[in-house]
Amino acid sequence: MAGVLRKSLVPALLRFKTVSQMVTPQASKVMSTHVGMGSGGRRGGWAVRSPPDDIPFAIKALKHIAIAVPDLSIAAEHYRTAFGAQVSDPVDKVVDGMTVVYVQLPNLCIELVHPLGEKSPVATFLSKNPKGGIHHVCLAVDDLQSASGYLSEVGVTTLGSPANSADDNPAVFLHPETNMGVFIKLQQANHFSARDDMPRAVGT
Repeated sequence: MAGVLRKSLVPALLRFKTVSQMVTPQASKVMSTHVGMGSGGRRGGWAVRSPPDDIPFAIKALKHIAIAVPDLSIAAEHYRTAFGAQVSDPVDKVVDGMTVVYVQLPNLCIELVHPLGEKSPVATFLSKNPKGGIHHVCLAVDDLQSASGYLSEVGVTTLGSPANSADDNPAVFLHPETNMGVFIKLQQANHFSARDDMPRAVGT
């Protein structure tokens, strides 16, 4: 069955233009190798499949979702009053070129991000999406160096090399064009600082 899936599923997917543009040749090779492998049984009523054994890193958590907004104060007040969430004071991250308001949820932090400086990447995003939107998602991994190297090998474009971001947590970004249209930030799991949890809340 695994062999049949490998021979039929991947070629069928690659016939569609939109998928073929998003899936790199290297990633297609990996898909061809691993389709049908790693039965993970069932979990929570769903059939699950384990990842390939040769992936040298593991995702530990969804760390945060960053949402670019044209007006920080309006956005922060919306999450505070409409959803009842705690929100922080604005925090300037000069190195990253953004000002951030943290929205604390029980199991996740949302980062409302706004441009800081003329060369801010968030400004570029807002110029194309003036109403705002999801800028990136951040995944915590157990080995950032191995993750960056492996993803480059399978055709996912990494932006820069693992380096310290403004909050001293090693991180690397993955280009959306080789990542199903999603801008992903990878961050070393064991380098989280207290600043990541929740800065001083306002309105409480």
